[in-house]
Amino acid sequence: MTDYQELLQATRAHYGVCAAPRVSEAAALLTSLGGKTFDYSRFAGNLIDEYVDSARVVAAYDISDPELLASRSLPVEREMMEWPPEEDEDIYDVVFTKDEELWNVIQDELGGMRRAIVLLEHAEGDAGAVGNFRVAGFAQWLRETLWAATGVVPRDPGWPDESATLYEKAFAMHGRPGCEPDPID
Repeated sequence: MTDYQELLQATRAHYGVCAAPRVSEAAALLTSLGGKTFDYSRFAGNLIDEYVDSARVVAAYDISDPELLASRSLPVEREMMEWPPEEDEDIYDVVFTKDEELWNVIQDELGGMRRAIVLLEHAEGDAGAVGNFRVAGFAQWLRETLWAATGVVPRDPGWPDESATLYEKAFAMHGRPGCEPDPID
């Protein structure tokens, strides 16, 4: 067993997840957490960034469970978004399309710890294996859980705190000390 496999074994025990290196297994994990399939193609322009290879996205999931997201959030995330959120009573005088209006709601929920969206990419040369994932929203626990399950160090590390020592070791083992991000060139 390699050092990385030993790290994953310890991490899976720590996070209470089984190995899920296949897209179907990662999808089942996300479903078990309350995730529902999400038609990301409608909002690809908003969700695809320097950490996502749009040609490899094979699945998208939406977790809209504010209690779950808040209960597992890190103090740094709650501080960043001022949890609990204040009610926003902004009224827009701008006319939005239905998609723009819906994206504004989604973006509000992502930023308010009421929603997380996960994009799963397939691995190069193996459409059934997870090659990367991107979590949009305040859900560091979900990034770390998905890393533990899939064994894939994501391009975007999110905002790990000082307790993420296992997660940080994985990045170091992949030549990315300190959970350094790895955007697509």
